[in-house]
Amino acid sequence: MEEKFRQLYASNPDFRLSVDELRRMVLDPDAPFDKEMARKLFNSVLRELGISEIDSLHFNYGKSVYGRVNKRFPTVRCDFPSDFHLVVVQPKTDVEAGNSLEKVYLCSYEINGKSVVEVTLVFRNERSPSSTLEDAWYEAWRLISWGRSRDIETFFVVREGEKTFVDFSGLGLVLNQTFSLRLVKAIGSGSKTYSESAHEEEKIEISGPNITIYVNTYNHALGLKDNNPGLEKVSFKVTESNSALGRRVNAENEFSDILYIDELVGI
Repeated sequence: MEEKFRQLYASNPDFRLSVDELRRMVLDPDAPFDKEMARKLFNSVLRELGISEIDSLHFNYGKSVYGRVNKRFPTVRCDFPSDFHLVVVQPKTDVEAGNSLEKVYLCSYEINGKSVVEVTLVFRNERSPSSTLEDAWYEAWRLISWGRSRDIETFFVVREGEKTFVDFSGLGLVLNQTFSLRLVKAIGSGSKTYSESAHEEEKIEISGPNITIYVNTYNHALGLKDNNPGLEKVSFKVTESNSALGRRVNAENEFSDILYIDELVGI
């Protein structure tokens, strides 16, 4: 769908106008969000993509930004982490559904007196196990509001004094032209399993440099415990040679049509 969406955006003026107006409503904090007009515009996009229209009952999308950021923050210098051993474990059924882990970004830095390794995972998509029409609507909406169909998730490994934590908190992204603030939800899985979705705020203490992260839900919520022991898994051992140096903002700017200028973390 992503390729067709981008082709239409480049070649079809009416399609581009609908997408641009929806993005203005969603991403400009000063623009009112007219839900019925947004649904009408979204249906015009869906028709061009060859997808059935969405009714008012299922159209539950809205604004994605919360005001503007009126100052720049100090630039974070990224380094590859040392003595850091990470394995990401994903259900094989998720990989087979087209949602495989595609790229990993690592960024080691200091902030607020803490040593942080920011880890960003890029998955090829976010298709649910049911693969319904609602999945197609959601993917089309992500292409409008996020500028991508890939799913991008971020977590932090934080050293505070003698203790180390894996922190699944959310973060903020600042849009390049409008300085609008987009909040990204936490991505802890809690006790949820693969057939569910989750956005839990979790901070878990660990010992030692070896970390195994489990993809526990279809929306790629993460945890330190395998919530799906009955599902076959695929493991990805992250190394400096098979990962990229960068933060969440770098991943977004590589894979999204919507560009960001800054990233805010609340660790």
